[in-house]
Amino acid sequence: MPPFSFTLRHNATTFHWELADSGDATACSHHATHSSAFHTLASDPQIAARGATVRVFGADGGYERERTYAPAEIDAVSAPAPTKLAL
Repeated sequence: MPPFSFTLRHNATTFHWELADSGDATACSHHATHSSAFHTLASDPQIAARGATVRVFGADGGYERERTYAPAEIDAVSAPAPTKLAL
């Protein structure tokens, strides 16, 4: 599955940072700082499993950067052992 895609913009009226799902304009969360928005994404298990890309726009509305969350790799210790096929 492709990674999730978000945009992070500063709202000059409320002074909050708004994290919106790029696929759904109505899905939006509000954060006091852009760091708290990044923390929310980093702690989400769905983001850890699938990954995400966040396009960050500054307080002036201009594009600043893109932040990428890579999907977590499966831990070899906790992953189930492969089964042998009987021939």
